Amino acid sequence: PAVCVVGVLEVNDPTDLHHALAGSNLWNSVKDSCNGFPKFIGKCAFGSNHRNPLPETLEIDDTDQDTQFSLVFYRPHDPASLRFYTLDAPENAVPLHAIPASHPWAALASLDFTRLSPVGIENAINEINSASLVQSIVYAPAKPPRLLPTTASFLLTLAYNLTILSNIVLYFSRLFTKFANLPIIPIFSLDIFGTRPANASKGTEYMRLQDISATVQYLDVRTEQAIFFITQVTTLQRQDTRNVGTYSYKYTNFFNTVWLILNDMTIGMAIGTFLIENKHVLSIIINRYVQMPRETLFWLDAWPAGLKLNTQLSGFYVNMFVGIIDTWNAIMPPLSPILFEYLGHLSCFGGLTLLLAISSDLLSLVLTAHLRLMYEIARGIYWAAGVRLGGGLLWGVFRGKRRNVLRQRTDTWSYDIDQLLFGTVLFTLIAFLFPTALVYYMLFAALRLGTLLLQAGVETLLAFMHHFPLFALMLRAKDPKRLPGGIFLSLQRPRLRTGVQQDSNTKVTSVYLSLESQPISFPAIFFQYIELWNRLLKHYNPLRLLYLVLAGKHLGSIPLYSIRYESEHDVQRRRALDEAGKEKVE
Repeated sequence: PAVCVVGVLEVNDPTDLHHALAGSNLWNSVKDSCNGFPKFIGKCAFGSNHRNPLPETLEIDDTDQDTQFSLVFYRPHDPASLRFYTLDAPENAVPLHAIPASHPWAALASLDFTRLSPVGIENAINEINSASLVQSIVYAPAKPPRLLPTTASFLLTLAYNLTILSNIVLYFSRLFTKFANLPIIPIFSLDIFGTRPANASKGTEYMRLQDISATVQYLDVRTEQAIFFITQVTTLQRQDTRNVGTYSYKYTNFFNTVWLILNDMTIGMAIGTFLIENKHVLSIIINRYVQMPRETLFWLDAWPAGLKLNTQLSGFYVNMFVGIIDTWNAIMPPLSPILFEYLGHLSCFGGLTLLLAISSDLLSLVLTAHLRLMYEIARGIYWAAGVRLGGGLLWGVFRGKRRNVLRQRTDTWSYDIDQLLFGTVLFTLIAFLFPTALVYYMLFAALRLGTLLLQAGVETLLAFMHHFPLFALMLRAKDPKRLPGGIFLSLQRPRLRTGVQQDSNTKVTSVYLSLESQPISFPAIFFQYIELWNRLLKHYNPLRLLYLVLAGKHLGSIPLYSIRYESEHDVQRRRALDEAGKEKVE
């Protein structure tokens, strides 16, 4: 059996230990997790060689003379250091694709005889984590041990005193949360835009307001953080050493959020000041890029590099699109200095994340509205004339084929002479006009793709600024034992080997094991961002984008709910969508 040795006392009466622990409130709070009061298990004596941790004599009560032990040494952590031992990574770092508890495979996994859970190992870990607490109570009973660093204790006390207006803040926070989760657009109606998630069942889910606007999502994240501060600051006032792993996770998450907000405000003030002071220079640079589509249209109409387009159709495209661009230039360029000034003030007030959120909404809804309109017009003409009519119906008439809608296949069909003649003439006409429509469609598809990539970069940076594990990375580099991801045993030998007396009741080997803490891995810290990166790669796959462009389908940005850092509520909502979608399919 595994026996956890908390410490060595220079006393012979076990009642002294019992009385010292019984009068401590800290011990009473962790007693249940440590299997009750500690017991004396024997006697030992150490030699003068301090380099050798092995005792010269060791007498264990109620043991045989030939009993051998494997000694496992560990370093008891000070409660104020927030270091602890754990068997594995925290439960909050479970990847998103982990099997939920309601999954039928979870029941089979619990019956797997190859996954044997050690009996009592959790209690042994709790006893090891509480060893330093017991030693401080026994050795210095008049001085209660510190459970938090001095700076953290001061900050948490200050935050606790600032929660006087917690009821008012909670009321408005929960009210805004309901507003941000207000259903607006049914998801099944988004199929034509290509933004409906594949795992959502039709008619059962709606797009929320925060799924459409990045600014609303920013306010929703700030609301969640306010609720987290108010509800968790009382639990962070540490009173005992129970559930060290859970407390460490909350502590790290709390101060990580504080660091992110402070850095966000600092960077936002710097960038906001830059925007205000250079608003005229930035507006001139932006206005130059606004003129680029207009210049490109005239360049295409002038037969570049010998590319001869249809003159009449090319002139139609140029006159129509240049009119849209000129109308846009009459509205936005005069307002650009004012826009940069307002963005600068908002950045100083709400930080860099507010600037990114508003920029994302402006980029998708306002600043590129003329490019979006021209792209939809060019795509509609390309899809109707080239894909649907030319490549579908007329190509079938030209080959003597017809689409069988009922059987979802193409059958041979005998057309009349008039139908064949009309279809052949119309197909020839479209074949000569199609290259011109293709060139202008590719131009605006490239502009649309560039806009989407820029918007995706802004939204990804926004997600990193909201939930980047800055504090966790600092702890990982400074003190890895505060973020353990497991334990391992290393074989150790004393520097100066000394023999063990033969008259002892128990034989002690000269080789011992050392319990070490395995730092949490970087993939476990960035697991949400790895999932986010996989979603971005899946949505912006070059082959997928090429197919959408050639097929004339809509190029849509990745939905905001797909790249958001998922909270526990979002994970439950996504799993509910998965189960609803499976039930719908069945």
